Parts: sequence; structure tokens; C-alpha cells
Amino acid sequence: MFIIWGFRDLDKELGNVEYLHCNRCNNDSTWRLMKRTSWFTLFFIPVIPYHRVYYVYCPICRWSTKVPKEEAKRIMEKN
Repeated sequence: MFIIWGFRDLDKELGNVEYLHCNRCNNDSTWRLMKRTSWFTLFFIPVIPYHRVYYVYCPICRWSTKVPKEEAKRIMEKN
């Protein structure tokens, strides 16, 4: 009998942040807030979350910056 286990990252979009300027691509756009959850998987099914990271990213070039959990909650309350 084989037991297949591993790790997987799943992203979830939480909403728009605000209209910001990206220093990487030099465009102005509405950035988005994301939550990335790392999961322990069993038979390719996410079972146990073990790490969460919040970040905002530019939708044009996908450049991102991590934000603390408290800041992410504040952004979500604004929306």
C-alpha cells in the first residue's frame, strides 16, 4: 500500500487594495490583496494548513509585497 503525501500552496484573492504605482513596471493600477496558505496534503487532498502569508500584488507584472496579518485585516475591513 502506498501513501502519497506532500505540500501545496493555495492562493485566494481577498479583494482590491487601492490605486497604486508599481515601481517595477511603472504602471498605475488597482492592486489586489491575496492570501497564500501552505497545506500538508494526503493523496493530493489539502488536509492541514501550516503557514499563511498575506501579500499585495500588481495585476500587470505580478510583482508582490508581503504585508503583516494586521494590515491585511485592516485592508479587508475597508472593502
